[in-house]
Amino acid sequence: MAPLAFSAPQKDGFRKIMSDAVASKSTPAVFFGVTSADGLIYSHTEGKKLVDDPTSADIDEDTVFWLCSQTKLITTIAVLQLIEQGKIDLDTLAESVLPELANPVLVTGYDSETGRPSTTIPAKGKITLGHLLNHSSGLDDSGIKRTQANGMSELYSSVDVATFFEMMKGSLPGLPLKFEPGTDFNYAVSTNCVGFIIERLSGKSSEQYSCVSIFSVGSILVQYPQPRPHLRPPRYHICILLPDTASEGALPASVVPHKSGVIESWKGPPVIDQDPAHVPVLFGSAGLYSSQKDYLTVLRHLLQIKAGVATSPILTAASVDKLFEPTLPSVGAKTLDMFAAAVFAPYLEVPAGGAQFSRGLFVNTVDVPGKRKAGSGAWGRWANTSFFVDPTTGVGAVFGTQLAPPGDKDHNQLLDALERALYAALSAES
Repeated sequence: MAPLAFSAPQKDGFRKIMSDAVASKSTPAVFFGVTSADGLIYSHTEGKKLVDDPTSADIDEDTVFWLCSQTKLITTIAVLQLIEQGKIDLDTLAESVLPELANPVLVTGYDSETGRPSTTIPAKGKITLGHLLNHSSGLDDSGIKRTQANGMSELYSSVDVATFFEMMKGSLPGLPLKFEPGTDFNYAVSTNCVGFIIERLSGKSSEQYSCVSIFSVGSILVQYPQPRPHLRPPRYHICILLPDTASEGALPASVVPHKSGVIESWKGPPVIDQDPAHVPVLFGSAGLYSSQKDYLTVLRHLLQIKAGVATSPILTAASVDKLFEPTLPSVGAKTLDMFAAAVFAPYLEVPAGGAQFSRGLFVNTVDVPGKRKAGSGAWGRWANTSFFVDPTTGVGAVFGTQLAPPGDKDHNQLLDALERALYAALSAES
């Protein structure tokens, strides 16, 4: 079979969608790239690094992005490698590596003014690694302060692992859970805990482990995930804020529409400092920086493993399969269905009952008409960075900007338009 390729008119179609979005101020700047197992199919950027500075340089394929929740896939790959090495398994009690997760408590009531958990009872179940990977651990981070401007930066500066858990626990007798482990879905801080487990089992920081065991192995030739002056001048595309979409101190929980002309550069400190001296711990949920083109090499490698053509694969085919296999109980799948509809609408458009979560990825269990096929794995969130891998079609795609807060309606509509144009082009090719 001939390698996938797009015609010049098809590429022009992608480019027009992107340029129109930037010109109309629906998005400050955007990267869109597509890969197959054979190689990069398409990559293009539109917009400037500083949206309110007309003299600013344009973003390009090497522009470094804060990956946000794209980090979660890298963290998942890292712990799957440790499973293959026999250092842990999905049923391992997390407290055996992270004693901080022992003796959690089930929240029975919340403070009406602060929203923090206030009353609890001892939890009956225990958290396993598998629960952390599919967000069924029940961990409740509602007591952690958030702001519109910097999201969860309280967690990302001057915080070590012990302080992280102290912030969650507060005055409670144990770490709070929304539900018994393994019974439902709650998108919270579980992947951060996976990162802590990687550090304790490997004896390296999550970042160091990723650089040695993922980013520099086989065909994965990705730049150092967090920019370092001695490696390459950081060209970080600064986060963008929508200052009129929410009051200070309230992070929107679902879709946030915005009006043209209100996007501006964030003038404050970075949400996650790029200087490692100021970041005592790398968070497995959101801590990495890299170019989106480099991130595509990871997606391509996964497709190569699935196709059985990978050189020096970083995971076995059986481990990669775990990234695409549904794992949530029916109650959790229904919760995820509602979560996805609220946060990613109208972009995902997964038919009701088609939402699931694997060991690390959102999975649609049915075809999305005009878009990705059943069995695709995806995620994205803060700063509106996202990706998906569709093993059936044989493609992976990345959509990257630095637009906060998450769940922006205009950006989701842009992603919808690009994905539909992508699959229309793939259908024409076949």
